[in-house]
Amino acid sequence: MTLKANRKRGSSHRPHKSWPLILAGTAALALAMGIGRFAYTPILPFMISEVGFGATEGGLIASWNFIGYCIGSLIPILPFFNGRIKIWFFGAVAASIFTTGCMGLVQDLNWFVVIRFISGIASAFTLIFGTSLILPSIQALGKITISTSHFTGVGLGMALSAIVVSLMGAFNFSWNELWYGVALLALLLAIPVIVFTPDEMPRQKPKKKTEKGIFEFGFITITTAYGLFGFGYVILGTFISAMARSIPELISTEPYVWLLVGLSGIPTVMFWPWLGQRISGDFALMIACAVEAIGIYVAVVVPGQTGILIAAVLLGATFMGITALALLEGQARFNGTVIVSTAVLTSAFGVGQMVGPYLAGLIIDRTGSFATAMIVSSGALVVAALLMLDPRRLAVFRH
Repeated sequence: MTLKANRKRGSSHRPHKSWPLILAGTAALALAMGIGRFAYTPILPFMISEVGFGATEGGLIASWNFIGYCIGSLIPILPFFNGRIKIWFFGAVAASIFTTGCMGLVQDLNWFVVIRFISGIASAFTLIFGTSLILPSIQALGKITISTSHFTGVGLGMALSAIVVSLMGAFNFSWNELWYGVALLALLLAIPVIVFTPDEMPRQKPKKKTEKGIFEFGFITITTAYGLFGFGYVILGTFISAMARSIPELISTEPYVWLLVGLSGIPTVMFWPWLGQRISGDFALMIACAVEAIGIYVAVVVPGQTGILIAAVLLGATFMGITALALLEGQARFNGTVIVSTAVLTSAFGVGQMVGPYLAGLIIDRTGSFATAMIVSSGALVVAALLMLDPRRLAVFRH
């Protein structure tokens, strides 16, 4: 009787339905990633015109956010964080909301850098600790196909923040008031996070370390590819709204660009993992990177708003789907826990995002055009597409 009672008590802490888990994870990524990280993109044009920044300063601020993201993705590997996942997850969510609001309180470049750096750490913690709680919990319920559905939160947060920024901008709110608006939105999204986050993650069964050398090399290649993907996508992701605003005939299009990116990302987060199950994860990743590379190239070669809108749709349709699928594929190639594989992949992703915006900002300021930076971005994604393929497909790695 005692044993049965203990089992019942232990199981009562775990949700028996997937929707509360998905809701908690979706809301967390919406506020920390979709808003905490990516609301900077639609607000950046207002900051450039009102604060007086150039593309170099805008890229520098973005890069420091990604430096924080990179560092924050490595810290959770430390043993100190074992057994404290939910506490750190909630702390990261709170820090993300706080730093988003703080962006509207300062005007000095150094303070912007510091705040965005801390925000980057908070968003990495939210992604890693949140995914480490949510993904295995959904998988434990036998819902493998929807285990990454909480990544729709990134697109949702981007779309909601784009709507808030567009509406407030239409009523002539200042750039700092825009930050207050999206911070309030993030605060509201914290409610389902607090209510529905599970208390613990289910135990993972240890993996059999077969073909260890091949397996390790496969994880290295996908980690490298994921870093290049981070470098490539973030250049367009940082400057697409500024691109639209910088061209007179595209100014009317600018409020809808980031909204399109966010809306395109919501349904496709589940499409790419689904495709990965049908044709294999590495092939799906290769196709997704290639599609995004084409989208960025289209922004350069197709004139007018058509090119920008196509690029926005293809960016949104791929970048979070690639993130969701890459974390699943990386987990499959890694002989360890999901928290470590997620942390390593996210750190490589962070390095790419750290370098991309600053380098692109320098290129844009020196050339006076976005074209060269976008071509570099597209080229990096082509290389990433090739490296996404599992090296075990090559006969030389089978012997």
